[in-house]
Amino acid sequence: MPAEKGKKIRNLDNITVTRGRRGDFSPKQSDHSHSYYEIFFLLSGKCRFLLKDTVHYLEKGDLVLVIPGELHHSIYSADGECEILMIYFMKEHINWSMFSDRDTSLFPQENLHSFMGSIPALYQEEFFNLLNRMLTENAGIDEYSAGFMRCCLHEVLLMLMRYSVMNEEEPQLLNSRDADILLATKYIYKNYRKPLSLDEVSAQAALSPTYFSKKFKQVTGMGFKEYLNFVRLKHAQTALLTTSNTITDIALENGFNDSNYFKDLFKKIYGKSPREFRKHPE
Repeated sequence: MPAEKGKKIRNLDNITVTRGRRGDFSPKQSDHSHSYYEIFFLLSGKCRFLLKDTVHYLEKGDLVLVIPGELHHSIYSADGECEILMIYFMKEHINWSMFSDRDTSLFPQENLHSFMGSIPALYQEEFFNLLNRMLTENAGIDEYSAGFMRCCLHEVLLMLMRYSVMNEEEPQLLNSRDADILLATKYIYKNYRKPLSLDEVSAQAALSPTYFSKKFKQVTGMGFKEYLNFVRLKHAQTALLTTSNTITDIALENGFNDSNYFKDLFKKIYGKSPREFRKHPE
């Protein structure tokens, strides 16, 4: 369905969802773009995805949103198969008023922007179920299928806003010299619940702890510990608003081994205690 660079493609009449397997047996892609949005979601396996001038390393639960006209292509290796699901849609398929009361950079001036994000393991089953619903409706069960597809697309976008880790929250990695830091930040996002150490994360970037600390600060604008706490607090925020778990449980589930430290840090960063935030998040 995607067209190669420079070729025109007709607009999509309906939201479209496809699912399939890819590997080194798949036809090699060149950089291409198209006139519609694409959500590329990795159900299993690992692959690389070139978006603009950055190569992203994707694992299960990762996704890429590509806007119209943006050059991209996926890259597969001989290490194993990948299972992917792709959603194609036009700007006209979105009811932008649903997001008008939300302060988010995901929908600036009624335009999505490209990003790479990941769905945390805690929410992947919920997200998978929604995608499977879209696959079923994509077959055109009856005259209501198109309407259900629109509803599901909006739910997908809302779930991305709520649950995914967006790359505007990650450092702006503009060239391959920062690829080692990208590997480190992705490792943090995947393992933030664990008691991560500087030595462990710097090893993922194949850098010495001292040099890693210096480069990490230069690229992200934050120190390693500050960045790790930022990721943990972001997920704790979501848990406070979407679960009935106790504050102590939320602290422990998101990598804080001391609930009092979590409460103090949360209030320092957000100006409210976790309990106050849960009652009055605005």
